[in-house]
Amino acid sequence: MEQSLAPVVLFVYNRLEATKATIECLKENYDAEKSDLFIFSDNAKKENQQINVDRVREYIRTITGFRTINIIEAEKNKGLAKSVISGVTDIINQYEKVIVLEDDILTSKCFLRYMNDALEYYKASDKIWSISGYHFPFEIPDNYKDSVYYFYRSSSWGWATWKDRWNTIDWSVKKYSIYKYNPFMISSFCRGGTDLDKMLRYQMSGKIDSWAIRWCFEQFLQNKLTVYPTHSLVNNIGTDGTGTHCDPTSARFQTKIDNDFNYEFTNTIVLDKEIVSRYQKIVNRSAIRKIKKILQKKL
Repeated sequence: MEQSLAPVVLFVYNRLEATKATIECLKENYDAEKSDLFIFSDNAKKENQQINVDRVREYIRTITGFRTINIIEAEKNKGLAKSVISGVTDIINQYEKVIVLEDDILTSKCFLRYMNDALEYYKASDKIWSISGYHFPFEIPDNYKDSVYYFYRSSSWGWATWKDRWNTIDWSVKKYSIYKYNPFMISSFCRGGTDLDKMLRYQMSGKIDSWAIRWCFEQFLQNKLTVYPTHSLVNNIGTDGTGTHCDPTSARFQTKIDNDFNYEFTNTIVLDKEIVSRYQKIVNRSAIRKIKKILQKKL
């Protein structure tokens, strides 16, 4: 029996060229014509942004190449956090699983196939929180022979998850009061990157509004892992400073997409110490600069 494909949810705003590039890559995916695409278009936050929002909306109404195309246009500006939380919740409650992209993510031709296969393979695993299509640009150790690895933290650059994980998230973060003065919990959370604690504190003090840090915190509380490919299937083109949540210092996270990724999953879900070390090194290197940029933009 052929598995049902997860719906693809795309969040767009006011960047026409980036949106076009994202869609053109997505259309080249092997399973694009079999996939249902849901596009959530947020409205302008400021009056001078409306013309660019309208241009994006005009374009997305012309898209073809998918099994179905469903466009949801917000009447008022929600912001990325509310858009993602409400949009993913709506779709995942209907389909049980979801693949999520934003309007600055280029994908490999095998991205959708890999994500759907991973969703099917790991759906019953109580250790796995999400699937990532992105691989940070660090070298995989020569002696590591698997095609996927596992880490404490999720990536928001092309990802997938299931209803029974997503609907357990406490978006109000009630356990923060237990966490914030607990050195053991803080240290454990920061295994995923030293920026995580800072981001969470900025979220809870109202300095930023991020769905992703709350998503990562819940993953930590439940002690679950994310599956990563050893070759990246996505690349973020919003690191030039035009992205809502990216700044130019993130450009070093750009990576080469593998269009011919051969993968095989394994029942043995263990953390590789050397990969964990290399992942932590690359995400920790720019944590302080990233936080300063985010605070300046007041997401």
